Amino acid sequence: MEATLRSLNEKLEWIVRRLSYLESLLAESQKYPEVVGFLQSLRLGTALYGEPLKILSSLVSARRLLESAPQRDEVSRIILNTIALKGPRNVSQLTKEVQSQRGKASRTTIRKRVRELLQSKTLIKEGGYYRLAE
Repeated sequence: MEATLRSLNEKLEWIVRRLSYLESLLAESQKYPEVVGFLQSLRLGTALYGEPLKILSSLVSARRLLESAPQRDEVSRIILNTIALKGPRNVSQLTKEVQSQRGKASRTTIRKRVRELLQSKTLIKEGGYYRLAE
C-alpha cells in the first residue's frame, strides 16, 4: 500500500509540474488567456489531491510502525499518530497533544517516550522537531 501511495503521489506531482509548465508557456505567449485560466484552475484542483495522499501515506507509515511493535503504550501511540497527522513536532507540542487526549502528561514522560522512539528508529530528530522514520 505504501508503494502504491508513493507512486500515486509522484505521478500527481509530475502532473502538477507539467500543468505549471504549460501554464507558464501560454501565459508568456499571451495567445490564449482563457486556456491559461483553465490550466491554472486545473493545476490548483489537482494539487488539492496531494495533501490527502500525503496524510494517508503518513497514517499508513504510523500504522506499520505501531503494528511492528505491539508493546507500544498509549502515550507512544498518541505521539506517533500526532506526528503522522500533523507533521513534525517538538516535545512541547507533543506534550500538549498527549495532555489533550489523555488529560495528563509530563514533559519528562514525553521526552522519555520520544527518546525510546528515537532509539528504536521509529522517529528521526531534525533540529528540535521529530518526524516519522521512512
